[in-house]
Amino acid sequence: MAVHIFEPPQVHVQVLPASPEGKSKGMPKPPQARRRSKRIKAVMPVRLWIADSQESHLAHTLDITARGVRLGGFQGEVTVGDKIYVQRQQKRAQFRVVWVSGREGSSEKQLGAEILGNEAIWGIELPKQMDDYQERE
Repeated sequence: MAVHIFEPPQVHVQVLPASPEGKSKGMPKPPQARRRSKRIKAVMPVRLWIADSQESHLAHTLDITARGVRLGGFQGEVTVGDKIYVQRQQKRAQFRVVWVSGREGSSEKQLGAEILGNEAIWGIELPKQMDDYQERE
């Protein structure tokens, strides 16, 4: 009789260092913090380009805010700090990648990106109020 031991897949996350207004490592975290804008769960197909590249990639949104987006299903190569263009229907905006996460054994990645301009590409009204959230330990 063979015994199989389940080992969860490895998850790789790449994060930018904290911004000057952000918290530094080792500082105590407040029990509750505020996001700059409220997240909206929305799954929408998008096409994206890494700046200075003609090759486009398909992906989809997972969460959107007035300041950024979380994308899933991305299968290209991207690193933190890369500038990307995200297109939804006929509207396009430039973003900067702030984190990338991928599962070992899968070609699909998730990434978080902040918008670099004021373009409204989502086609829906986004709330302007802050969003309370709990920090993870």
